[in-house]
Amino acid sequence: MASSLTLGSTDDTMFCHLCPNARASAYCLDCQIYLCPSCEGQHKKYPTFQDHRLLTGGKMPSFYLTGHGTDDLNKCSDHPQEEIKFFCDSHNEVYCCICNITKHNGCNQKYIPDICKDYINSGEYNDLIAFFQNTTKTSISCLQDIANCIKKVDQLSSSQVEKLRKFKALINAYLDQREKELIQEIQLTRDQDLDALQKLQQSANTIKSDLSKALTNLKMHEDNSNNLFLATKRAQSMVNKLKSALQDITSKTKYREYDLRKDPVVEILLKNNVGMAQLVTSSGRETYLCHEIKI
Repeated sequence: MASSLTLGSTDDTMFCHLCPNARASAYCLDCQIYLCPSCEGQHKKYPTFQDHRLLTGGKMPSFYLTGHGTDDLNKCSDHPQEEIKFFCDSHNEVYCCICNITKHNGCNQKYIPDICKDYINSGEYNDLIAFFQNTTKTSISCLQDIANCIKKVDQLSSSQVEKLRKFKALINAYLDQREKELIQEIQLTRDQDLDALQKLQQSANTIKSDLSKALTNLKMHEDNSNNLFLATKRAQSMVNKLKSALQDITSKTKYREYDLRKDPVVEILLKNNVGMAQLVTSSGRETYLCHEIKI
């Protein structure tokens, strides 16, 4: 019994549980508390305690019973050393003998050993058991709903990511095709302009060569006035043709200016933070507890 006992004072003087500074004159076997003369008298007056067995004088135990072989369920929350014995119908509380006198005096008190007989068959207990059973079923259903939602969330995420990547692939394929077409158009414009300019370049080189030859021919006849006159007349006829041809080349020496203009739709898309796509959320299936249980 060592674990459930607390020894008294060195001179075996026991003190009242209700009045700690007063010496005990009696010990209640049913409440398992010590009482001073004043508390003993009050104890006898209460109808609830009339059948309690009191030990006095040398018959009182010389130690404090603190455990009484019970677990924490039977211990009073305000007086851990005391065992719960009473129930207050007014406050719906269970408590010990000390609380019975100090806190619930005048309340509708009930002695627990008297009211707990056949409690297992009471409506209160059976309603509570039914509540736990039904609520457990509801919690299982709720957990299943949560698990299903978690699965759906993962599936939805994966499907939308795949959808986004497919859409991006279509956009990239379209952009690659447009890039190819635009490059081809730029290269075609370049090739056409280069071809025309290169032909003009070739004609201009021919004219330059003809002018050089004509000038050389004139210089060769400078020592013979007759031949110089004839060569000059022939050169004049050729010069007019070369001059006209050179003027024609000059008028055609040009190329086409062009600039790549961005599509305004694409410009708006690039400036818009949600241009490529937009995630539109909607509320999914909501789960409600379908059983309301009242106690």
